[in-house]
Amino acid sequence: MTFQKRLLRELDRLLPDGQWRVAQERPWFSLTFSGVQMTFTTTSGCAYDAQKAAAVLEAHEFTLPGQIVADIAVEEADGELRVLLLVLEG
Repeated sequence: MTFQKRLLRELDRLLPDGQWRVAQERPWFSLTFSGVQMTFTTTSGCAYDAQKAAAVLEAHEFTLPGQIVADIAVEEADGELRVLLLVLEG
């Protein structure tokens, strides 16, 4: 199972009642690290607002073999909840 599918599964479990999808995925590089920036969105029925979703996700320890979730941001825009993750190769 790819780490993208694992992240979708975790979002479904942690923030239920939404229909999560990968909205954007792009490579990310720094001088010492590489990874991917991912944006997940849900438009239907998520029971959490951005502040509650951020608290849930920040408290969660993601377990992704070979990957590290280095940063999480949550925002609401245009009636949808967006979760932005920076996933580094570990």
